[in-house]
Amino acid sequence: MHKPDPARVFELVDRIRPLLAGNHPGVQGAVLADLLAIWLAGHPAELREDLLALTIAKALELVPINVEAMARGIE
Repeated sequence: MHKPDPARVFELVDRIRPLLAGNHPGVQGAVLADLLAIWLAGHPAELREDLLALTIAKALELVPINVEAMARGIE
């Protein structure tokens, strides 16, 4: 699988974060779920389960990093 450019990832996250900020967590989750579904729909059906598993695993790896950043006031 192609590894994304971290600088590009951070750039996009920084652009998207303000759109989600201030919204109820349920709204944020629904938006992220819809975007994830759009992304998955763009891949062949036989790859979707594996792609979703990889994405969830990466998100879980990133949780402690983000918890620490939030505790330090870095978002």
